[in-house]
Amino acid sequence: MHTAASAIMDELGTSADGLRSAEARARLERYGPNQLQEAEGFSAWKILLQQFRSVLVWLLLFAVAVSLVLGDLLESSIITVILVLNSLIGFFQEYRAEKALGALRKLSSLQARVVRDGRPGKVAAQQLVPGDVIILEPGDRIPADARVFEAMNFETEEAMLTGESLPVAKTVDPVSADAPLAERYCMVYSGTLVARGRASAVVTATGMQTELGRIAGLLGKDTDEYRSPLQAKLNRFSRNMAFAVGGAALVMFIVSLLAGGDLLQTFRTSISLAVAAIPEGLPAIVALTLARGVQRMVKNNAIVRHLPSIETLGSSSVICSDKTGTMTMNRMSVREDFLPAGYAEETRALLYAIGALCNDARRQPDREVIGDPTEAALLKSAIAYGHDLAALRERYPRVDEIGFDSSRKMMSTLHRAPGGSLVMYVKGAPDVLVARCTRVMTKEGPVPLDEERRDELLQQNEVFAEHALRVLGFAWKPVTEGEGLREEDLVFVGLQAMNDPPRPEVVDAVARCREAGITVVMITGDQKPTAQAIGKELGIGGQAMSGKELDAVEDLAPILEEVSIFARVSPEQKIRIVEAFQQEGHVVAMTGDGVNDAPALRQADIGVAMGKGGTDVAREASTMVLTDDNFASIVKAIEEGRVIFQNLRKFVFFLLSSNISEVLIILIGILVGLPLPLVAIQILWVNLITDGLPALALGLDPRSPDTMKRPPIEKSAAIVNRHMLFRLIVASGVITMGSLGLYIYELTSSGDYLYASTMAFTSLVVFEMFNAFLARSETRNIFTLGITTNPWMLGAIAVSLCLHVLVLYSPFQEAFHVKPLSLQDWAVVVAVSSLLPMADMLFKQFVKPTHYAAAGGSG
Repeated sequence: MHTAASAIMDELGTSADGLRSAEARARLERYGPNQLQEAEGFSAWKILLQQFRSVLVWLLLFAVAVSLVLGDLLESSIITVILVLNSLIGFFQEYRAEKALGALRKLSSLQARVVRDGRPGKVAAQQLVPGDVIILEPGDRIPADARVFEAMNFETEEAMLTGESLPVAKTVDPVSADAPLAERYCMVYSGTLVARGRASAVVTATGMQTELGRIAGLLGKDTDEYRSPLQAKLNRFSRNMAFAVGGAALVMFIVSLLAGGDLLQTFRTSISLAVAAIPEGLPAIVALTLARGVQRMVKNNAIVRHLPSIETLGSSSVICSDKTGTMTMNRMSVREDFLPAGYAEETRALLYAIGALCNDARRQPDREVIGDPTEAALLKSAIAYGHDLAALRERYPRVDEIGFDSSRKMMSTLHRAPGGSLVMYVKGAPDVLVARCTRVMTKEGPVPLDEERRDELLQQNEVFAEHALRVLGFAWKPVTEGEGLREEDLVFVGLQAMNDPPRPEVVDAVARCREAGITVVMITGDQKPTAQAIGKELGIGGQAMSGKELDAVEDLAPILEEVSIFARVSPEQKIRIVEAFQQEGHVVAMTGDGVNDAPALRQADIGVAMGKGGTDVAREASTMVLTDDNFASIVKAIEEGRVIFQNLRKFVFFLLSSNISEVLIILIGILVGLPLPLVAIQILWVNLITDGLPALALGLDPRSPDTMKRPPIEKSAAIVNRHMLFRLIVASGVITMGSLGLYIYELTSSGDYLYASTMAFTSLVVFEMFNAFLARSETRNIFTLGITTNPWMLGAIAVSLCLHVLVLYSPFQEAFHVKPLSLQDWAVVVAVSSLLPMADMLFKQFVKPTHYAAAGGSG
């Protein structure tokens, strides 16, 4: 046993014979069970209550309360239905509670082979304590952090914890105390897997003291509740609207009182004005638009767990992506081969045959290749070359072998060739293998390996290594009966170079992100040269920085523009990188698939986990899951998010222009001493029914061709910017003058209040139908947009007009305080309402939006 391992055992008060059972029980009392602490989960009630944490929802609740006080049961009932609909949509989308710690606990619920009282046996992993000696074999999930003291060709897969794409060879030799987690070769960690070989190790940490527990602690830390940019913008918009509504109602109340109005009537009228200004249908329309976006994303292989998360992607200016399994295939693949000068094609066939025969990987009946990732890659390359594996192994049965170990860096197998002769095939590290070769294969057969050829082979190995390729050399020699396996006097055949290749579609996705003004940052647990090489292939520019270098930098802000690849980073460092970008005002999307990614996934503005190859921990810590594990699907999600925000601004403009017009019609009418032009039920009908359907249709407006050629939507971009404010003034002004003008004209000419109010009500509805088309673009008018480009809009307007006709020509007349109109009246209404598209055309001709792309405008 290595002296360093003995020292660890002495410190832990144990030996290679393990603990005594009594001592193990005592330590279990002292340290507690080997499991992760539970975190308080979300309850269904908590999720439901969260749906009401919105200023706009509070405004609607206020409207319900006021309506009940004033005795308007119909109005309060309709608004209540809207609130219930809105909350149910959000509730059912977000019902899946955060279960990250629960997923982590699943990783530790297993059996462990342990030595106690000098005898091997099995105990529940929860019963392990520091000082226990555990035995590890291929396929085992390691139950606790432990120090290796015996190892035979032992390798573990740690990608889920460190991001390292290759199995890690473990030794009994000590490493530096400050070595990164991925380079602590004498340690094994809870939750990781044994890839090959056997080992004995002494447990050094259990439960929350393990590396897995440390990550659980990061996930369980209290953090300020994050609200998506959309939620922040809607709340800011709602607060501003609340002040505006309250201010308008207060002004009207004071002016009416000063004009000698009745106190109670003035109060009721002011409240009616306030209710008129609130867009009751907005929360439900936002929720339905986002829900439909969720359904579209499902078709694009993305599952969104929280409705506003789609729009958050649209605001993303930085994507911090894990490399292994996200941007790469997460499986080794032979990328290149090399054969010495003057080779024959038979030499290449021999190269791939050796790779298949000197190999312990296996091909399953379902054609899946299982085994060590490197050996699986060699097997696949032999198949791709054209070798029949079954026939090859039948012709050259294995009769002996020397397994791979980290000290020799080689593996040799002895085979019976056709005719009965013996042949030895060898693979290993090129520098080690070349040193044992005396000849090299050419088309003339084996020739002496002189210094010139030897230098050629070693130089090619360096070239491959500079491109972060893992290189293996291959050799052979004939063996006489009884000679045995002597790894010398070999005949060199060639090299195979491999790595975890990039996903083909990711290169294009990175290019699209660059075109859209989105910075792609690769964060990986791999070595810096490997990360740099993959980054270059993917088109990710910028410098690379290792975890050690990152620790030496106190302020990350100055380097964020220069460094786009971070290698050998820990979970804490990933969080630090994400936080640094957020502090600079960026909206950060983080992708990942491992346990080590989970804390950063939660910290990011939106965490995107892999659904197929990812861990439960990553999926449950995320807000979006990609079912195809495809980085390119993120680009589709970003485009979807941008489209949603563009359409959100369209129907906000549409609804606000209607509400502002209603307020002005009532306010001006009362200030000039006229009867109330519009009654409460008419206003509610316009807000919820007449405007609701076209607003939903605006949420389905097709995307603009240049959506992904604009900069990201600014985090601070307001829903109502200066340009929209000018548009609102023009649109609301025309609607107000047209509707109020008709009301005053008909009231003074006929003296019939119901008739005049009906004309104002109907003109407001028709104005809004024109306005729905105009809201579809900030730059194009009704003629250049095309009437048929959004068939949903045509249907919505047709239904809205039919419903209005139903109100005018049915028994509902009395409830809505209206009377039937003649064809001549309709003609007058349409003629007056056509002023709006003309005004809109002039406005768009002479007033262009500023900061158009950043504000997320459309068309």
